[in-house]
Amino acid sequence: MPPLEESERILYTTRKHWFVLAGEIIVLLFLAVLPSVLLFAPYLVPTEVLLFLKESIHLQGNFLFSVLFLWSLELLTLWIFFVLFWTDYYFDVWFVTNFRVIAIDQKGMFNRSISAFRLDMVQDATVEVPGVLATLIGFGTVRVQTASDESFKFRGARAPNALKEKIMEEHHRLQGEKQEVSIKPPPEEQTERF
Repeated sequence: MPPLEESERILYTTRKHWFVLAGEIIVLLFLAVLPSVLLFAPYLVPTEVLLFLKESIHLQGNFLFSVLFLWSLELLTLWIFFVLFWTDYYFDVWFVTNFRVIAIDQKGMFNRSISAFRLDMVQDATVEVPGVLATLIGFGTVRVQTASDESFKFRGARAPNALKEKIMEEHHRLQGEKQEVSIKPPPEEQTERF
């Protein structure tokens, strides 16, 4: 939970779309299953490739146990990558509050960047949906331009149009409150006579 200012409340929370994590997991699963071809279907692999692997790795002893050991090391490495991908997926969050947007970007296991910008400083918000699949599933990139010429991006956002609409809705609400304050006539000064 991000630190909030006094009388600030979270109105909308969004994370990356599940498809972003699923794409990374599919690659990891493919790499995890690939060595099983050597174990369970060696006839699918050309004998030249098997001989090359046996000679280049200099395996001594039983070939099956050597391949199982190397496969176990690969699975352990892939598991570490899965934890890193999941951590990045789970901890990348955008919070829209009634005063500002808080963007938490997880970079690796122990590196986190927390940025915040006030909603009244928003100049523009755009949504980029990269293709047909992203349109059908509902994910994209939300880019918010602030008055300081700084741009904030949230790649792979779930329901990017809803996030953009919520940011702009709160931006317009704050702008309206500012105008109401500036339009109100000053209170009449009461003078005391002595």
